[in-house]
Amino acid sequence: MSEKALRWIINIAGIVCLYAFLAIRFLPLFNVILLEKYIPEYWENTKWGELYYFNFIKHFRENNLPDYIEKYRFTEKHPDLQDADILSFGDSFFDFSRMTTFPEQLSDSLGKKVFYAREDEPLTYLEENKYTNGRKKYIIYETAERFLHDRFEFPQKSNYVEDNRSLLKRSLTAIRDFLFIDDTELLYSQLLNRSYFTTHIYSALSTIKFDVFGQITTTTPKYTLDYDTPWLFGGIQVGDTPRSFYYKHSQEEIDNYCDNIKKLSDSLKEKYNLELIFIIIPSKYTVYHTLINKDEYNNFIPRMYLALKERNIPVIEIYNEFIANRDKQRLYYGTDTHWTEEGLHIALSKTLQIFDTICENKYYAGIDTANDKKFNN
Repeated sequence: MSEKALRWIINIAGIVCLYAFLAIRFLPLFNVILLEKYIPEYWENTKWGELYYFNFIKHFRENNLPDYIEKYRFTEKHPDLQDADILSFGDSFFDFSRMTTFPEQLSDSLGKKVFYAREDEPLTYLEENKYTNGRKKYIIYETAERFLHDRFEFPQKSNYVEDNRSLLKRSLTAIRDFLFIDDTELLYSQLLNRSYFTTHIYSALSTIKFDVFGQITTTTPKYTLDYDTPWLFGGIQVGDTPRSFYYKHSQEEIDNYCDNIKKLSDSLKEKYNLELIFIIIPSKYTVYHTLINKDEYNNFIPRMYLALKERNIPVIEIYNEFIANRDKQRLYYGTDTHWTEEGLHIALSKTLQIFDTICENKYYAGIDTANDKKFNN
């Protein structure tokens, strides 16, 4: 190879590396070469099933899925934290907007101002945002089944520390965070497999490996193509960790989770006059594994219900309703981890029943229930 050719190769490689370094730090540069643009906060709501992007096998790419709707927490309708009648915290199920999100539908159903934060540590969030103890309110805590262990293996407490560092130290930290950003490998991977130049090639190769050798990534190991729509399940739901459908939780583990939820409930009530209501969203595999096998469930959610009620924690129970309706309605998207609007509506109905009961018992202090219309079930 001539010296000139080698110099050209080195220069081109340097330019590519510089572009990649800058692109994962500046969204416009990142999106320049992406076939499907990355939209912050909306990625789970693009028109393709989210799990497809873990394997790029064309058989699992669904068409005609609803486009995203602007998320409730970004709209003018979303109330201020302090002014809200009800607070809600949770993960992507409460923030999933292929339909009007759960907190917004709850707000419309109750005629109350419902605040939502996509956070799983309310004590930290409330202190950081200077929430003050006022009239008695509810706080709904939502967690996906697979994340409950991570969130309640240990007691939750506020981790907020006011930043009193000098301007110089804060600037140095900002520079460090810019140079060494989180999820670097994931972002580089997205540049490689979602660009104009590589997406179709990457998908073709993944599909050939699947068709010829039955090879599929461990991030989506369970699937079926035997129905009108493909079904794909995430690996986190089927492994051997406490997040899994198959993990056998001891009673000590169940009690530990529920004791820590009770501690959170007590802290919220004592510090902020907030009454906790808890909801666990079943994993898709928990509800629909019957499409591919008859494996026995570890009964995690029903055991959690029982232990939480023993600690007087109000629970929105949706597991049995999901199981009873799974063959009548599609409650989850086939190639996405999230619920459909039918699944959301079951959870909403059960939530309204909880509030209806609370109103009957005059539990809903701080709101004039005598003048409130009866909540619809």
